[in-house]
Amino acid sequence: MRRALLTLALLGMGAGTAAAQPAKKLLIAIYAPNAPFASGTDQFTFIQRLAAQITSAAGAPAEGKSFARASDFDAAIKAKQVDFAVIDGVYLAQRGVPYSVLAAGTTGGDTAPKWGLFTTAPSIADLQGKKLSIASTGPRDEDFIGNALFDGELAVKKFFAPGLNRAPNVASAVEAVKLNKADAVFAPDSESKGMKSVFDAGRIPNAAFCEVGSHDAALVGKVKAAVLSHGVQAAIDGWKASDAGPYKALAGRMGARTKRPVMAEPEVVKIDVDMLVPPVIEPQLPDLKNQYWNP
Repeated sequence: MRRALLTLALLGMGAGTAAAQPAKKLLIAIYAPNAPFASGTDQFTFIQRLAAQITSAAGAPAEGKSFARASDFDAAIKAKQVDFAVIDGVYLAQRGVPYSVLAAGTTGGDTAPKWGLFTTAPSIADLQGKKLSIASTGPRDEDFIGNALFDGELAVKKFFAPGLNRAPNVASAVEAVKLNKADAVFAPDSESKGMKSVFDAGRIPNAAFCEVGSHDAALVGKVKAAVLSHGVQAAIDGWKASDAGPYKALAGRMGARTKRPVMAEPEVVKIDVDMLVPPVIEPQLPDLKNQYWNP
């Protein structure tokens, strides 16, 4: 009897210890080289604040982690360490949008800012054979530049100097031009200070907030609501509810362009029959009198 009571007491202590253990923290990651953060420190501060917002508003303990390289970010996801993430819009499109998109980041209230090719050169023609700078994002950077940004109208490898200047983020890519380490850079319009735009590249969607791991729908809803209510003075200043649509559209723009001649049937033109009747011409003798000289 005493042994049975002792066993029950030990089991009760074990259950109490398990109940006292804190819930596992959600890891909120960020990989966004094309977001216009001034530095890696600013990006780290941003994700820490977002994690704190999720902890407070969603009631789910969370911590933030910033990634500077795609390989490290991929490894963390493969190891199932990441629960939710702020993922670069270009990277997301390059990977075929494999994660559930919950929200899109805003800059100045816009989820897809304008991009351009910026330089100190007089025109785009003056950039032939020059060095192009970009934020190194993923395995399809050249498809992004040549097809999505240049719309397939310019062969990047043939036009620019061999070897892109690959920077860890867009701020560093822009700085390379200002320091004369490169001659032109593709970037959001907000990063164009001191340079001129020589090519309008259209709009590119900002980073997205995604569910990376598999979670209960109720938790996902709480986390999404917490993110949508988050706004700070940073490169990403707010959030709007979104789905994968804008990112899949960008992925489609990265595909190779195939130019084919347009086959069109000629339009039938009706000709009035009266126009085919030749005019009546009556023969007449020329006036030769004025052709003779009178002595």
